[in-house]
Amino acid sequence: MVALTPIDKVLCLQSVDVFKHATTEMLAYIGSIAQESDAEKGQVVFWEDDVSAAMYVVVSGRVQLHKAGREVMTVTAGQSFGTWALFDNQPRVMTATALEDVHLLKIRSEDFYDLLSDHDEITPVIFRAVIERVNTLIAG
Repeated sequence: MVALTPIDKVLCLQSVDVFKHATTEMLAYIGSIAQESDAEKGQVVFWEDDVSAAMYVVVSGRVQLHKAGREVMTVTAGQSFGTWALFDNQPRVMTATALEDVHLLKIRSEDFYDLLSDHDEITPVIFRAVIERVNTLIAG
């Protein structure tokens, strides 16, 4: 796959729910720590019970999230998965498997924490989106 430009990364990240209140400049900072990776059809991106160390954004392709052999959801281009890894390093609750060849952006939680310590203006924006997401989950 052709490497993404910084602008391409920003465009991918702007659709991620926890980054929805971030400015273009903030997304550029986040994009600077996002690593590109590929997974072939059938390849496991992460296993249930793995330590959560990164979140992913699908650039192209589809990833299936499944638990105990049952599909939970399919993630497609512009969507993220494993997002809670940025906030909690508890074991993964699902397995993620590439349904076709996929191109991903990977944001390691360690890099994300370093970014937040250097750019503290990003933190309240992220927390706002997380709080909204939690409230949505609670409301059912």
